Amino acid sequence: MILGLETRLGMKRGINIRGAPYDYRYSPNTKVGQQYMIRLKYLVEETYELNDNTPVMIVAHSMGNPYMVNFLSLMEQKWKDKYIKGYVSFAGVFGGASKAIRSIMSGETEGLPEIIVDPLTMREFERTSPSVYWLFPTPNVMKDLPLVIANGRNYTASQYRQLLEDAKVDKGAELYDYIQDVPLFLPDLGVDVYCMHGINQTTPLQFRYKEGAFPDKYPTTITGNGDGTVNLPSLQLCKQFKRLKHYQAVSGFLATHLEILQRDDVIEFLSDLLAGRFEGEQQLDI
Repeated sequence: MILGLETRLGMKRGINIRGAPYDYRYSPNTKVGQQYMIRLKYLVEETYELNDNTPVMIVAHSMGNPYMVNFLSLMEQKWKDKYIKGYVSFAGVFGGASKAIRSIMSGETEGLPEIIVDPLTMREFERTSPSVYWLFPTPNVMKDLPLVIANGRNYTASQYRQLLEDAKVDKGAELYDYIQDVPLFLPDLGVDVYCMHGINQTTPLQFRYKEGAFPDKYPTTITGNGDGTVNLPSLQLCKQFKRLKHYQAVSGFLATHLEILQRDDVIEFLSDLLAGRFEGEQQLDI
């Protein structure tokens, strides 16, 4: 995507393309997350000044979107009116993702074989990260759908504390409670929003454990619609932004959670938006 913007628009890294990486282990309410918000504010202001007082377009991907939701909600409207041109969301995890549950229960290896990465070793690390609990699918997205089926019991998005207790996750309920007041999504951010994500990709949704296998053995994964990582209802929350200017769901080749950033039509859209060639409000499913 960055190469595409350099080629199409002649943009330059460090001048009008600037990165704001965050430590994905931490949620925005941690000390690390709060320090990130302060640095991001200064980065936006500096970028504005470096480019002849031109308002900044924020572009976020994946968990970067809930981070931007929290950042923009903290900024005063006067500040946003001056410094922010708009906000572009790619593959936003606005209602969480079921994969986060599997990470805490049995470990997530992102498709790598167990001979290379032991899921239980990964689980030890993942269970200490506030951000993983933050990304548990929210009840308003998953409703009463059983997300974990184990030992004759169904666990829904309203029963995470019981799930964590039954799985004997050390400090799991404490970490889950810690992030309860940190939103993944807010409809009114006070800026124009442009949203794109993938659909029709096989995406983990529910996890069924054989008798006696919970939680140390890998579960059978039941899939649903989404972008391969984030479930469709979570992605579609971006339709609820009050100042939504563009919504587009893409399928087919290069429509997964990461690959969407490589699509020519996505890069073309972003290029047109940044160059001022985007016209009108649209909602498209392709």
